[in-house]
Amino acid sequence: MDRTREFLDDLSSMFKALGDPTRLGIVLGLMEGERCVSDLASSMDISESSTSHHLRGLRQLRVVKRRREGKRLFYSLDDHHVYLILTIGLEHQAHKDREEC
Repeated sequence: MDRTREFLDDLSSMFKALGDPTRLGIVLGLMEGERCVSDLASSMDISESSTSHHLRGLRQLRVVKRRREGKRLFYSLDDHHVYLILTIGLEHQAHKDREEC
């Protein structure tokens, strides 16, 4: 496996992006399927402008992808690897929470 400095920097950037609670909430919302910016903004209780800003960064990191339908942009997780990372993170947190009981 490639472990060059550039590779590690890119991987670190992805995890940093997912470490932001707003961005994490956005991508967790996308686990349920494709959504438009206004739906994501509403579910996160943030502005569409802020949502678009976060999505732009996530798209640059290839965490999410988008498609255009008329004037609307729809976002989804970039690929199944992102879904797996999120699923494992959720399972880890649930396991940790059970141990604390």
